[in-house]
Amino acid sequence: MTEILEKFSISLQEWLMNPLFNPFHYLLAAVCAFWLFRRISILRTGGEFWEPFHIVGDTLYIHAAFYCIGRRVVPFSEMAAVHISYASGRGGRRYIVKIRRKKGIAKVFMIGTNKKELQKLEELKKALKKHRVGVREWG
Repeated sequence: MTEILEKFSISLQEWLMNPLFNPFHYLLAAVCAFWLFRRISILRTGGEFWEPFHIVGDTLYIHAAFYCIGRRVVPFSEMAAVHISYASGRGGRRYIVKIRRKKGIAKVFMIGTNKKELQKLEELKKALKKHRVGVREWG
């Protein structure tokens, strides 16, 4: 049994030393890709790096996560309705914001439940009221 474990240990060390199969390189590449993607999406609009979104004038700029595919600039004049729901599950607790546009296209992003992000959510609700966009809240 010890021979098997010793051989496994040696082969694992050899595998980790091979730069092609080293999982740490993949992790480093993923972190760099995340940083670059987030930085590029924020450069032209301003805002802070960890903000899920920010509002400039009458436009909402979405910075949240990779799954918000497509154009991340949504003017309030194009919004038909906004649904905000509270969800909890395996990934933790968060608010899900679904923006339904007049053209029928929907944008969805998530906001955490810490104090700073809840303030951002309140800022979004005030801006939606100001621009007379219908808001539905669940949860």
